Amino acid sequence: MTWVYPLSDPRVAGRFFDGQSSGGRAACASVVGDQLHLEVSGETRRYSADQVRLGVQVGKASSYLHLADGAVLESLDVPGLQGLSLALKRSGSASWLQRLEVSPRLIVCSLVAVLVFSWLGVVYGVPWLSNQIAHALPVELERHLGEQSLEALDSFWTEPSDLSEGRQQEVLTAMAPYLRAMQQAYPKHPLQLHFRASDDLGANAFALPGGHLVFTDEMVALAQHDEELAAVLAHEVGHVIHRHGLRNVVQSSLLVFVMVSLTGDISAASDITVGLPSLLANLSYQRGMETEADDFALAFLRQQGIAPQRFADIMTRLDPPATKEEEGGAAASRLDSFLSTHPPTPERIQRFQTPD
Repeated sequence: MTWVYPLSDPRVAGRFFDGQSSGGRAACASVVGDQLHLEVSGETRRYSADQVRLGVQVGKASSYLHLADGAVLESLDVPGLQGLSLALKRSGSASWLQRLEVSPRLIVCSLVAVLVFSWLGVVYGVPWLSNQIAHALPVELERHLGEQSLEALDSFWTEPSDLSEGRQQEVLTAMAPYLRAMQQAYPKHPLQLHFRASDDLGANAFALPGGHLVFTDEMVALAQHDEELAAVLAHEVGHVIHRHGLRNVVQSSLLVFVMVSLTGDISAASDITVGLPSLLANLSYQRGMETEADDFALAFLRQQGIAPQRFADIMTRLDPPATKEEEGGAAASRLDSFLSTHPPTPERIQRFQTPD
């Protein structure tokens, strides 16, 4: 199907701006043969089809014909300008880009191609590129970022551990063989274990960039066996080895760049229509990182002769199975899983309960 813009008058009136001064002059445009003829102040300017580009109309504002010498023809007769542009395209001398601008089929195909490549870029390109960038950055930068993150954490979320010196030393002694094994396997990643108290975080453990591993007092108290803490430690070290902290920073920056590139407006990055897809993409990336850390932990536990069930046991206590009353809110539960930064806990537990 071809779109045709009928012209009630083959001549379109408007104002001509030469691109050198702000003043405009009355002008009249028409298509003669394969050229645009523009009558301005008693003289005729001629432009071939590849020297004319139809501007994009915004709302009910005037439309424009952009000319090769930097000049512009502005007119409120939008259908008239579209008709002139289409007549030039039909002359056969238009460039492929100009034909693209007025071809509905090519426009739709281009839109589909942009959407497909954008989706592929967000789903596959951003994680791959962020991984390459994160592993190319020096470990010293990551360590500095981790130290700053730990300072910020201590300023706003955590307090010094309430565990006795004796209990802290017991845990450190129990973890020492596993830390040594990991350090020997990955000498470029120094590991340091920290204990913190936090009512807000509860029973938790997490890895900061640069090998800082933080266990809350509640997490230590939740464990019924040192091997359970070793299983959690292995999971957090998986984050360090795969440089997930740094990758998160890089991915967030790349996502903002992609969204701004697609919208053409940096202020739109905070808009919900742009921010929501970015948020959902980030959640998906983080779930992938948690699975990657679980893979590392599972392999390490088997290598060290620790039953993977240890990880399943402490995870079950950390996130108990839902009761029948809680299962009634199935829709809310599915939404929570969709918006979670972690894979569903039952799936994670089942992985560590499955025999070799």
